[in-house]
Amino acid sequence: MIFRLIRLAVPLLALLQLAHAGPTVRVLSESLPAGVEELVMLADDKASEPFKPPTKYLSDEIEPPARAFELRTSTDRRLVGRIALPEEGDRFILLLLSKPDGTLHGIVLRADQPGFRPGDNYLFNRTGKSVVGYVGTTRFRLKPGAGRVVRPSGRADEGFHQVGFGVEEDAGTRALSMTRWPVDSEVRSYVFFFNNPRTGRVDYRAVDEFIPAVKPE
Repeated sequence: MIFRLIRLAVPLLALLQLAHAGPTVRVLSESLPAGVEELVMLADDKASEPFKPPTKYLSDEIEPPARAFELRTSTDRRLVGRIALPEEGDRFILLLLSKPDGTLHGIVLRADQPGFRPGDNYLFNRTGKSVVGYVGTTRFRLKPGAGRVVRPSGRADEGFHQVGFGVEEDAGTRALSMTRWPVDSEVRSYVFFFNNPRTGRVDYRAVDEFIPAVKPE
């Protein structure tokens, strides 16, 4: 009898743990303000483990102390940002953009939303000029400070989509890049358009996220 109770208690405990599991966040930073290295997520008296936001890939999953939390430096606990996760969803991507005042602006995306699928691209324009382009036959135009999900369309040529980016200048549209991206149903991408501090011109950077294929049961 005791053995049977123990066997029943194990799956019950697992269910209770799942019921109390909170959201998780993966972090990607476009850049970090000077002097900012490691951060913590803080809510009331609870804090996450210190982490360093990567700039070339997504971090591992981090469990925030609450859906609304502060971002503070891990050393002196200086406030650098406030983040509020949506009530719906459990897996999120947090894109951090540095601001001139040394703080961070956060953009929260639902990683488990139906409208952001493997193969898609999330584009964000943090410049003062409009950015235009195409991924396959899907065309887009992003105003300054705007972001959107772009899904490639059209027939792929030998497993590649044609991709082009440009920026609207006073003299007309200036090409940024014309290339080919592989069609990959297990990858989705994040593309930042920003002002390159070395050249003073609009540039871009792309980061991929691997999405494992779901095996049929």
